[in-house]
Amino acid sequence: MLTFEQPLLLLLLVPIGILVYLAWRNMSLPFPRGQRWLILGCRLALFSLIICALAGVAWSQPVSRQSVVFVGDISASTGTQKAFIEQWITSALKHKGPEDQVGIVAVGRNALVEQSVKTQIDFTRFESAPDTNYTDLAAGLRLAAAILPTDTQRRIVLLSDGQQNLGDALQEAQLLQQEGIRLDIVPLPTSKSAEARIDGLRSPTELQTNERFLLHTQLFSTVAQPATLRLYLDRTLLLQLSTHLVAGTQEISFGLLAPPPGFHTYRVTLEATQDTILANNEAAAFVNVQGPPHVLVIEGKPGEGQNIVAALQATRIKVTVGTANDIPTTLDGLAGYSGVVLADVPAVSLGTARMQILQAYVRDLGRGLVVSGGENSYGVGGYANTPLEQTLPVTMDIPQHKETPNIAVVLIVESLESNGEINISKEAAKGVIGLLTPRDQVGVSGGCGTLVAPMQHVTNRTAIDHIIDTMDPCDPGSYLPDLANAETVLLKTDAKIKHVILLGDGDTFEDSQTTAQLLKMANEHITVSTVATNAEDYQQLGLMQQIATLGKGRFYRADDPSAIPQILLKETQQATRRAVIIEPFVPAIVGNHPILTGLGALPGLTGYVATTPKPTGQMVLISHKDDPVLAVWQYGLGRVVAWTSDALGLWTANWLQWNAAARWWANLVTWTLPTPDSSLNVNATVTGGSGHLTVDLPPGTVVGPGSQQQVQAEIITPDLSQETVTLQPTAPHRWEGNFPTIQVGAYVLQVTWQGASSRLGTTTGLVVPYSPEFHTLG
Repeated sequence: MLTFEQPLLLLLLVPIGILVYLAWRNMSLPFPRGQRWLILGCRLALFSLIICALAGVAWSQPVSRQSVVFVGDISASTGTQKAFIEQWITSALKHKGPEDQVGIVAVGRNALVEQSVKTQIDFTRFESAPDTNYTDLAAGLRLAAAILPTDTQRRIVLLSDGQQNLGDALQEAQLLQQEGIRLDIVPLPTSKSAEARIDGLRSPTELQTNERFLLHTQLFSTVAQPATLRLYLDRTLLLQLSTHLVAGTQEISFGLLAPPPGFHTYRVTLEATQDTILANNEAAAFVNVQGPPHVLVIEGKPGEGQNIVAALQATRIKVTVGTANDIPTTLDGLAGYSGVVLADVPAVSLGTARMQILQAYVRDLGRGLVVSGGENSYGVGGYANTPLEQTLPVTMDIPQHKETPNIAVVLIVESLESNGEINISKEAAKGVIGLLTPRDQVGVSGGCGTLVAPMQHVTNRTAIDHIIDTMDPCDPGSYLPDLANAETVLLKTDAKIKHVILLGDGDTFEDSQTTAQLLKMANEHITVSTVATNAEDYQQLGLMQQIATLGKGRFYRADDPSAIPQILLKETQQATRRAVIIEPFVPAIVGNHPILTGLGALPGLTGYVATTPKPTGQMVLISHKDDPVLAVWQYGLGRVVAWTSDALGLWTANWLQWNAAARWWANLVTWTLPTPDSSLNVNATVTGGSGHLTVDLPPGTVVGPGSQQQVQAEIITPDLSQETVTLQPTAPHRWEGNFPTIQVGAYVLQVTWQGASSRLGTTTGLVVPYSPEFHTLG
């Protein structure tokens, strides 16, 4: 059967046919009569075909087979109806014809193919997991249309509550109709129950110290009912208010006094007697209070940063002292500090998550970081290959001093009979590899009597790390085979220092043969150190200690397996006698820098942790071996200082007696602190899946006529990913822009205005407290 998309165009056949006939009749053609009629027929046929093509002619044949794609809306708003969707689809599949084809698509913020289109399908429940925080029905319809075959009758069945907050499903439905795809809608059953929620929390973004302001809370309830509001400042409960909700919307305001200077979060929660969804009973807002800077000093051990703290307090800088566990685990929690000081803090105490927060804090928020050395910092503190090393102006690579002896190490790592602890042991072993140089050699044993990683120079750390990751350690009955094998391979090396590190639980049987083996190795200048962990009694601990004594090495007890990496790093640096340089010297100044302002002649030091400067880092002070003692750089928007000596007096006894010591520490920290934020007026709101920024210049800002101006916002999302948005001018001294807010959580915003000769910046944020899916429920 012929079909036409534009059948009215066929009316052109009449006038065009007449024109062609008249033109043919009036033309003098030197052809016989039969050929002339043939020419007329060809011309009429040609123009007829052209008009049919313009009219969209098509030949269609009846199709008995059909293809159906079920699109299930499994976003958060349909959580209670997911079982209904699954049962409905399962029931519909029972009526499928033998030649019919069926597919299933799951949709939330994104759409996923649950089952491709085919004749045989097995479905009982959804296995796909789209992002449920938003609903984009249009995406589900597009994907369903894309997987439908074109040689069958096409049909899409959408099961949804209709609460879309992304995309345009109506426009997509119109496109489906144009393509000849039938769309059926199955509305999900709804239940009308009482619901209360918080629709928003508004506050000024910038405040001055002791300024009074209003905090506005927008509430909604489907019924009149009593409720309780609780207001928090950061993590502290400020007040609790009993109130009565009206049916509909209402606003409650709190009169407050500005908190101490810094970046703060206000959070309000709602508790109502009749409520269906609890997830939408919270909202939050950020405020930035102008005032003196606030510095967080983190100590590896109590008192490690006391000299830095005293110097900062003398300059009227507010200081908070804590341990690694006191570093906030969210960027908005850390944003209240102008700078952070790490005083001899090992990486194992910080953890990867906190190091990533510190990295984003400096790079994206423009805050300061000072890292002071000690016996548990830099390379010996496990900073190698961590986000902290990426943030620092130095690497943990150990400089190749000519007089430094090379070392050959055999690591014996037995099974600790716990998967988690085995993983820690492997990570610790890789940390030891990171402390060695290409001149050194290493072999690794899994406690099975042979080396899983043969003795080799440390030229390919990645390959050695892979062997360690994939090895399967044994639980030996005796350490003798591993010790004898270690002796054999170490004697074949030309290393000046030959060393064995044994990590085990001491649960073995050793006799006089093991004692003789250890004494023989000691006579051959092969030392053996042990790390006892997971030992069940004093007999096992005693065995590990005896092995270290006979092997003329060191004994460590690690009851906490998480301490193993730091113990092995400390043992390796003691064995190599390389990572920590203990020699008296006076630091040499290699470049003028504001940190050195007003200090005069520098006193001597007696030690530091060896590191290597990065190509873009600036060395300010160096040692007698040309190693960095003080290195600085600009990292993203922030500044970082690396001080490789200590702050407590271990190697800085002369430094602490220096009359300019307090000024030195103050200069070191204050150079990293950001300039005080301007009073840029920033308003951030969320609509649907997008955030909207409006930035106004403060009154009195000098802007030259015709000068180039630019406003940019650095957006740090809840998962610490970042996006830079350039705002567009919408009015004099005003810029606006949008950015996606598809994640639930806190978004930290670093907004900067760049003029011809000046720059202003401010930090603010916004919170998506709950999924928009919960905003229309109830």
